[in-house]
Amino acid sequence: MYSRLVLAGLLLSVPVARAEQLTFPLTVDFALLDRAVEQQLGAQSGGRATLWGTPGGCRSLALEQLHFAAAEERLRLRARGRGRLGFGLLGLCLAPISWDGYLETLATPIIGPDWRLRFRDIQSTLYDSAGKRPIIAGRLWELAKGRVESEMTAFAFDLAPPIDEARAVVRACGAPREAAPVLEALTTMHPVAVHVVEEGVKVEVGVELPASARAALPPASEPGLTGEEAESLEAALDRWDGFLVFVVKDLGLLDRDPAVRDQLLDLLLDSRERLVATLAAPAEATGDPVRALFLSTWERLRAIVHEAAVHGALQDRALHYATFLAAGDALAALDAAGPSLGLEISADGLRRLARILQPEFSGDPLAYSETPDATLRELFGFHEPLEGPPEPPTSHWWSPARPALAAEPIAQLDPLRRRLDRWVPTEGDLDGYRDAVDRLLGSVVTATAEVNRIDQRFATLYRDLAKATAWQESCWRQFVRKDGNVTFLLSTSGDIGIMQVNRRVWRGFFDLQRLEWDIAYNAGAGAEILAQLLARHGSREAERGLEDVARATYSAYNGGPDAYRRYRAARVPAAQRAIDRAFRDKYRAMAGGQALDFVLCIAEWPGGGRTRLSTTAAGSTPRWSARSRSSCATLSMTARQASIASRPRARPV
Repeated sequence: MYSRLVLAGLLLSVPVARAEQLTFPLTVDFALLDRAVEQQLGAQSGGRATLWGTPGGCRSLALEQLHFAAAEERLRLRARGRGRLGFGLLGLCLAPISWDGYLETLATPIIGPDWRLRFRDIQSTLYDSAGKRPIIAGRLWELAKGRVESEMTAFAFDLAPPIDEARAVVRACGAPREAAPVLEALTTMHPVAVHVVEEGVKVEVGVELPASARAALPPASEPGLTGEEAESLEAALDRWDGFLVFVVKDLGLLDRDPAVRDQLLDLLLDSRERLVATLAAPAEATGDPVRALFLSTWERLRAIVHEAAVHGALQDRALHYATFLAAGDALAALDAAGPSLGLEISADGLRRLARILQPEFSGDPLAYSETPDATLRELFGFHEPLEGPPEPPTSHWWSPARPALAAEPIAQLDPLRRRLDRWVPTEGDLDGYRDAVDRLLGSVVTATAEVNRIDQRFATLYRDLAKATAWQESCWRQFVRKDGNVTFLLSTSGDIGIMQVNRRVWRGFFDLQRLEWDIAYNAGAGAEILAQLLARHGSREAERGLEDVARATYSAYNGGPDAYRRYRAARVPAAQRAIDRAFRDKYRAMAGGQALDFVLCIAEWPGGGRTRLSTTAAGSTPRWSARSRSSCATLSMTARQASIASRPRARPV
């Protein structure tokens, strides 16, 4: 079985002969056909269908384990079968003709203007358990052949509901003032051709574009966004994120396969990274702000649905996902036709698309909330920062339970948290501040490593990775002074505190208010993220060496899961390359015990004699770029690494 759902590649074609027609696919997965034919044959629970006679009787023919597959341009239905032809007498079956083997039926799929998929040119054959044509069972087959081929000929799979939903989603995305071309195109939607493909039966759906829509509109120059437009942009992106979370949770709850869930997490985080980038440069976001996110995400989402289908996770939800993909493909295809159609990936369209998956859902599938989401945490295995160690497993004489080592470090955090609360160090207390932060990070890392069961190969690496990340991200600062008042460190792109945890990327995973005002919680959230990325992405680079494990984990932390190989990619923007190299230097200094006082990124320490690390004024807030989440000390780190590495070992930092 190759698949269990409708899977459609985003295949947009514009035939040479008729430039006004575009097509998009609607693929009926083999698993859907399996269940539909079982219903047609009257299969009971367990999938067994009695085609003739009495179940288990002296005169009967039954099929089970029905599976469709591709046979070049035709369909092959293969089923396990058993039959008997005899006479009952006094409870006995006399002189039976029996068959125990396989049935194979070949058929050609067709579709008519009524959107019903049917079978024609049906040919059926019986085989014994060894795969050979039985001789005796021929008479039995002749008796049942009429019933089998009659049922197959009468079979019809109705594709009108998915097509109607596709029309409804596209209609909801038509801009009110420019909807006429879209509405006109929707009336022309028709089946073009049917093909048997590896996943199932693909129906090409054609749409005729009106002549007025075929001409591309000239690109218009866009002025800078006003305050009201910027707020509208942010609201639109929030709705998109709400939609994606809704879909990710729905699919994640259906499929417990770790590989599928990892893909869903990567999809969500990478989409949010792009969302943050759009908000960081709103002047570059013209037109529909959700369009680029939708198009870049849709193809990946379809591939993940396919993976879930392979694992049989969709079951009775398969038709919902079939319709969902068909509607999304229609929207993407028409959107690609050009701006003259007046389409927008609107809130109404996204709501309609989401409700295809859960028609009974009564809330708003685009709802945006900043409160922690227990479902997201459960799906992806994230822990509440500093929640304590997991319950130890039941011990056996051959496998003793692991001790709860995280409890003691967590207990040590309260006095450190209180001491560091709203502490902005001055020149006179830098040593004490640095040492307190060092102890806090050490306790947090120990506790988080135990909760996440960090591989022992990476135990030391993980400690140095977390401390170097805090150095890179914030120069070990949670609080700063602004206009004479103490406040939490916040970058222009929404990165918070000592670990610069982005409030949009990690929405739903952590408590945003605690990220702002609780340095221990912020450090714990960053350590949790690093632990998750280390297990999912950094560990993939282990064959290259431990340093590359750390660098890959940080690249994913800084740029999203897709960026985990950025640190060694050949073509990387100069700013991102500088970030990765600066982290490498910080990590080496931390791992070598040579970080010294530079973790605070001060320009000059009292008493003199210490080399400057950055150009920021002593005790001031580093400047963060919108995308790098790193201080200007990051960019100067490479040139100063030799100076740091040559210094004697100081107290552990």
